[in-house]
Amino acid sequence: MASKTKKQNRQRESSFSLILISLTVGIISLLQNKYGQFSDIRGFYGMHFFDGQHLWPFSEKTLLGETTVRHPVEYPALTGLIMWLLSFFVSPSDTAIYSYYRLTASLQIILFTYSAYLIYKLAGKKYAFYFILAPAVLYSLNRNWDIWAIAPMLVAILLFERKKYGLSAVLLAISIATKFFPIVLMLPIAIIFLREKNLFAFIKYGAVTLVSWVLINLPFAIVNLKGWAYFYEFSAKRGLGSASFYEITSIIFTSIKFNSIHFYILNITIFLIVTLFLIRLKQIPNLLESSFFVMFAFILFNKQYSMQYVIWLSALAVLAISQISKRQRESIIYIYILWQALELAFQYAFFQNILTNTYAKTETPMTIQVSTNAYAYIGVVRYLVAVIFALILAKHLRSKNSIEIQQG
Repeated sequence: MASKTKKQNRQRESSFSLILISLTVGIISLLQNKYGQFSDIRGFYGMHFFDGQHLWPFSEKTLLGETTVRHPVEYPALTGLIMWLLSFFVSPSDTAIYSYYRLTASLQIILFTYSAYLIYKLAGKKYAFYFILAPAVLYSLNRNWDIWAIAPMLVAILLFERKKYGLSAVLLAISIATKFFPIVLMLPIAIIFLREKNLFAFIKYGAVTLVSWVLINLPFAIVNLKGWAYFYEFSAKRGLGSASFYEITSIIFTSIKFNSIHFYILNITIFLIVTLFLIRLKQIPNLLESSFFVMFAFILFNKQYSMQYVIWLSALAVLAISQISKRQRESIIYIYILWQALELAFQYAFFQNILTNTYAKTETPMTIQVSTNAYAYIGVVRYLVAVIFALILAKHLRSKNSIEIQQG
């Protein structure tokens, strides 16, 4: 009994230290960008709420003192709702955009800490620290609202691993209704259930997810169907560019031109590769080790590469690393650290290149200038190392998977 109590006390102390450090580094990340430069949070408040009318975000609107008609927010239902509700806590003023940004960022630091705790519960304290101390994660934490979707996604994974499939499906639906990215987790979930020869369980899980998503979205669609659908139309019609594989490649190889056909071919190809990989593993994979690969496939050839995408990849990467053998974990963590460093360099180069080009013909050019070519070459290295990390992780997972079969 005493031994059990000591263990519980150690776990509480471990949890407390993780929470304290998560909050600390989260606050530091806010302080290094306390005015929200290059943050959509600040920008969207200015575009939709700065006049204090708190107009519904999923509708066309004209702000006070303007004649321009603003389009609905290009985000899923729950993210738009979060934006709107938080606007009521900020009074219109010359500095309202900063107040709104800091309020949102403060809540996101709490969600970041909760996400770290979930990783701790899923994989252990060490892997939670790999996540919260990743500089690229901290640098991009408050660029957008992604952490609001990442937290429920991690809860869905935790519940799935505990075989609480109904609650897991509901949380996954909440995450999808917030960002949509976690829809890709349905692929490994399908593979797991089908390889277990449990078709009914998959149908039930998928049905609960779909019904929950519909119930969440239905009120938004009823209030303004066109405004609710704007996100999906915008995403479908969105062009290629902005830090994506397509932009980086086109800068270096100017003769190469991409269009939507290439986008679909590359995405279909990489998802087929990931599907075959997961199907051909000798042992049925779990959701911790398989989620990273589908999210990586989804993001790698995305139309755009937004800097906060690294938060999704890092959270799922550390979960996957925790599932391979101990010897292999120690070697791949160095590649993980290199990848994170390059993510940070890529983010810095991206924003510094924007500033360099913006102030190039003014009387006060940037002190630290990053040319478009330099930014592109850093991007190439970042993409290559990210791919190498994913390939080595896949190799280690396959190796561990085969060894477990032999031992079994």
